[in-house]
Amino acid sequence: MKLSRRLRSGLVIPPGGVPAAYEHLKKFQALAEEHGDRAAGTSGYEAAARYVEHQLASAGYRSTRQYFTFKHRGEQIETFNILAETASGSDENVIMLGAHLDGVPGCPAINDNGSGVAAVLEAAKALGRQEGLSNRVRFAWWGAEEYKKEYGSRHYVKHLAKSDSAALDRIAAYLNFDMIASPNPIIAVYDARDPKPHHDVPEGSRQIMDVFTDYFDTHDQPWVATDWDEDSDQLSFVKKGVAVGGLYTGDDQKKTTKQARLFGGTAKRPCDPNYHRPGDDLSNVDLEALSLMTDAITHAATRLAHDHSALKPARHRRTPPQGSG
Repeated sequence: MKLSRRLRSGLVIPPGGVPAAYEHLKKFQALAEEHGDRAAGTSGYEAAARYVEHQLASAGYRSTRQYFTFKHRGEQIETFNILAETASGSDENVIMLGAHLDGVPGCPAINDNGSGVAAVLEAAKALGRQEGLSNRVRFAWWGAEEYKKEYGSRHYVKHLAKSDSAALDRIAAYLNFDMIASPNPIIAVYDARDPKPHHDVPEGSRQIMDVFTDYFDTHDQPWVATDWDEDSDQLSFVKKGVAVGGLYTGDDQKKTTKQARLFGGTAKRPCDPNYHRPGDDLSNVDLEALSLMTDAITHAATRLAHDHSALKPARHRRTPPQGSG
């Protein structure tokens, strides 16, 4: 694939032009420079949240904040999730997409996870322009993922389980996007084919995986399967038997020789050498990966939103996964 132009920062412009998601990353970079970072409970997080909310309002959505507190090193920190959903589609069959909005302290957090935030925003905008959806689509931007217990998504799932278990049962699928523009990327899909060490794969997860892999296959795009990140926001949904899926371009693990043959880049070097470091900034993301993944995410969201035979919510599944509760 020929790449003919570069931005001033040195970033390669994909053949289709600068992806729309890049404009969101520019804003997050500016906010990081103004506030220092976008860590949970900080002014930078608040500023990033207001930007997301403004983007949603411009696309016709009404968003809400879900506040919660968590304890870290003896300090009580208050933060929140942002939630929005399509106006059409049956709320008896809800498809969710999510990405964590917070970043690690002292880091611009552009790949981790401005990239996921930007892609989910673009998917929301695309679905907001469509009518006659079969299934409701709910979008979430999680707070406090960059902590041991993924507090934002965990709070959301636990709150539903306690206060409105029927609403939790109506969630047919959760799609998670955490790091999708790594500078030395792989194109990876969450692997739903085999049981995991600590839990079974929820029924329906393979169907989500197939939506992504079929999209890549149709576009002659190589892909690899990746183990689920046990430290990201899909885990709380898995424990409740909700089908999950997601995309990923790699963190500080080294790209293999085989992966370098498939995707280019440099073997035996990290997919993202700036993972959780100050160098995770606007100059160190891959715009081609960001564009490809954003398109795949929008495709999957649209496909599942319009599919009359889409994934069935957890209440219709015969056997919940072991260890769920």
